[in-house]
Amino acid sequence: MIREIRGRITGDVLSGERLERHTAYRVGGEAEILACARDSDEAARVYRYARRAGAPLTIIGGGTNVIAPDGGIAGIVLKLKSSTARVRFLDGGVWADAGVDVVDLAREAARKGFGGLVSIAGVPGTVGGAVLMNAKVVEQETAALIRRVAVVTGSGRRRVFRRSELAFAYRSSMFQQADWLILGAEFALTPVDPRDAVREIEAEWTRWRTNFPLDPPNAGSVFKRPPDDFAGRLVEEAGCKGLRVGGAEVSRRHANFIYNTGGATAGDILALIADVRRRVFEKSGVCLELEQIPLPSNR
Repeated sequence: MIREIRGRITGDVLSGERLERHTAYRVGGEAEILACARDSDEAARVYRYARRAGAPLTIIGGGTNVIAPDGGIAGIVLKLKSSTARVRFLDGGVWADAGVDVVDLAREAARKGFGGLVSIAGVPGTVGGAVLMNAKVVEQETAALIRRVAVVTGSGRRRVFRRSELAFAYRSSMFQQADWLILGAEFALTPVDPRDAVREIEAEWTRWRTNFPLDPPNAGSVFKRPPDDFAGRLVEEAGCKGLRVGGAEVSRRHANFIYNTGGATAGDILALIADVRRRVFEKSGVCLELEQIPLPSNR
């Protein structure tokens, strides 16, 4: 399988690579095969090969919203995030491969005199992940910016969806229920003064990183916002700030964050999540819904 994949892509194809090196939480055992696609074309080749071969396939972007299992993942793990993923500016918009870093995209657009992406400029992930999760940093969701999304379906067919065909909801999209590969998306942009656009993007990035630092390692918001309330408020009210399991700890600053304080395992994080959900339910009667995605081991 490794030989077959290496014949299809120029990116790294690694055997027994530890996923802790590729996830924001810095946890996760070995991927049987980790295929690092350099762009959407290479990702599509790996995806189609895995489907034809009947091999287990797990897709990650930058590993920023996932919990990789301690036991590792069997089959192929396809990593989309890449510094060589492509960006193409169009008339009033931009097309970006799924593996493009969202912040890099916003910065490049700003330098070229295009605005409209400031609302996702703090998203610590890829375009594909932002589409999949309908990411939101300030008031505007990713869905509001999208013109089109391209995918490869389970049959290997490339398909493009227009905005009117897409079903988005809070922190979710139709793609979460489909076993498809997101290739990329087109975003609407507006012409602006490049200097103003760059300042706005950098201010948003600085604000986000100041309020929600990436160190200690974390994967952002753990729980979705419940109706008419805030997950962080409920977690704090239930007395969970500073709660620990092993090396995993509920942030004392942002109650809806869990930190890997050093040596945490995926098992620690999942056990802590379960404990927090139980305590919140007992206190408020609210069953918090998980925003992060625990990856199956397939073993």
